[in-house]
Amino acid sequence: MVSEQKVRLMIRLADYESHQGKQDLARTKYYKMDYIRLQILKTLVCVTCAVLLIAVIAGLNNMEYLITNALELDYMGIGRTYLIIYILLLVLFSFVTVSVASVQYEVSKKRVKEYYLDLQELIRYYEREEKENSSKEERNL
Repeated sequence: MVSEQKVRLMIRLADYESHQGKQDLARTKYYKMDYIRLQILKTLVCVTCAVLLIAVIAGLNNMEYLITNALELDYMGIGRTYLIIYILLLVLFSFVTVSVASVQYEVSKKRVKEYYLDLQELIRYYEREEKENSSKEERNL
């Protein structure tokens, strides 16, 4: 016999698995600190690429000036400026990443915990159903 509560529970579990569950389960397969470190590593790569891209674009934009004054430019000063900008951006985005990743992990962990509780409830439904069926079979024999 199909229980309405069991069907609703199965629908809720399937909906979670097909939407938010994929991302939540992917997040919570790591420990919290490992997940945050992975996000910081991604941030490091992205900030590095962005600063390099900005430096290349700025160089291309000012190419005429750079070629004209190539011997008179203070390359150490320019490099120091870009390094300071890079470090400041890296620190800023790392703090943002840590806070956002921490909140995301905790929210995902809470939803996954609820998901596993619902799975346990569904397992209990199946166990009860199995006991009922086995007792019916014993009575029929």
